[in-house]
Amino acid sequence: MSGIFGPGLSKKAFTLILVFFCNLFFFANTGRSNIILSDNTDVTLLTSTPGEELYSVFGHSALRVNDPDNDIDLVYNYGTFDFSTPNFYLKFARGRLMYMLSVSSYKQYEFSYRLEGRAIYEQVLDLSKQEKQRIFEFLQENALPENKYYQYDFFYDNCATRIRDLIDDLLIVEWYEDPYEIRRRTFRQLLAPYLANKLWSKFGIDIALGLPADKVATPYEYMFLPDEMFIAFASAKMADGTSLVSKHRVLLEKGRPLQPPHPINPKIVCWMIFLLGVLSMLNRNSAKIFDTIFFSVLSLNGLTIMFLWFASEHLATNNNMNLLWSLPTHIYFFSRYHFKQINRFSRWYFKIVMVLTALLIVLWPWVPQGFNQAFFPLILLVFAKSVPPALDIDLAGLIYSFFAGKKKKAPSSGKEN
Repeated sequence: MSGIFGPGLSKKAFTLILVFFCNLFFFANTGRSNIILSDNTDVTLLTSTPGEELYSVFGHSALRVNDPDNDIDLVYNYGTFDFSTPNFYLKFARGRLMYMLSVSSYKQYEFSYRLEGRAIYEQVLDLSKQEKQRIFEFLQENALPENKYYQYDFFYDNCATRIRDLIDDLLIVEWYEDPYEIRRRTFRQLLAPYLANKLWSKFGIDIALGLPADKVATPYEYMFLPDEMFIAFASAKMADGTSLVSKHRVLLEKGRPLQPPHPINPKIVCWMIFLLGVLSMLNRNSAKIFDTIFFSVLSLNGLTIMFLWFASEHLATNNNMNLLWSLPTHIYFFSRYHFKQINRFSRWYFKIVMVLTALLIVLWPWVPQGFNQAFFPLILLVFAKSVPPALDIDLAGLIYSFFAGKKKKAPSSGKEN
C-alpha cells in the first residue's frame, strides 16, 4: 500500500490506524453528558467464546449500548487490566491487581476478537426505554476515572458477575433454578471443560486452588463464567413474567478451532518422575541427586502454596490441601538424611510425612479437595521416599547386600577332579 502512509504499511496496520481515528471521532461525539437514548436503542449482553491465552480461556462478557439515532455504539468491558501497572505480577499473585471498566466502540471490540478468531454472541435485553436509560447512565457513571477500578476476584467479582450484579441492582429479575439438581457442580468442576485441552494449565490451577474451589456452586454463582451467564440470561424472567432476552444474534462467527492438547501431558510426566524416583532408590548417589532436585521443587511449590494462602487476598487459594504432600520443609530434612546424621526429630518428621501421604493415597476418592490425577504418582513417590528414613531402613544397602550374597553363593563353574 502506498500513499500518505508509505509503501511499507501493512493492511493490518492501516486498519488499526483507521479504527483508532474513527474511535477518536466517535468518542468526541458520545462524550457529551446528559444523553437521552432514543426509542431505537438496544442494550445487549455480548458473550465471547474462549481464546487460547489463559486469561481468555473461560470466555468473556460485556454490555453493549447501541443507539443509531444518537451515533452511539459502545461496549462496556469490566475485564480490563493494565500490564504497565507497577509490580504487576506481584499484585496479581497477591490478589491486589485492580481491574477496571473500559469503554470502546463496538467496531473496535469486534476487531480485536476477529483477530483472535473468537465468536461473539449477542442477547438483546427486553427493556423499557426508562430501564435502558438507567443502565446507560449507570455505566457512564461507573466508567468515570474515580469509579472504574475494582478489586478482581476470579469466582465472585469478575467481568461476568459485575454485569449480573448490575442487572440485579437496576432491574427486577427472577433467575432460573438449576433443572439438573443431581449434577450440581463445584467451582473447580465448572472450570474443567475449559481446561480439557490445556492440561498443563489445569495442573497449575489445581495446585494453586484450595478447598474454596470445591464448594458446590449455586446456579446464581455459576454466572462467574460467561457461558453460564449466557444460559442464565436466556432463562431469566422479568417481574411481569416476560423473558429478559428478546433476541439472540451471532455477531461474529468463530474463526478457528482451539488447539488440541499437548501430547506430553502432566500425568505421563509425573509417572515418569515416579519411575525415576523409585529406580534412584537402588543407588545411594543416584538417590542423593534425584532427591535434591525433586524435593527442592516440591519445597518451592509448598512455599508458593503458602504464599497464595497466607499472603494473598485470593479467596480460592486458601486452605490448600496440596500442602500436605508438598511441604516447604522437605528439602531441609531430606538433605539431612542424605548428607548429615539423621536425628530423632528428623525421624519423626519422616514418620509424619509417611502417614500423611499414606492417608492421602488410601483416602484418595474421599479427599474433599479435587486433586489432579497427575498428583497421585508424586504423592506415591513422597510416601516411598519417606519410608526408609522413617523406619531406619537402608534400602540401597540391603539391595547391595542381597546381590553381593547371591554372587558369593553362586556355584563354581570349574570341573571336579
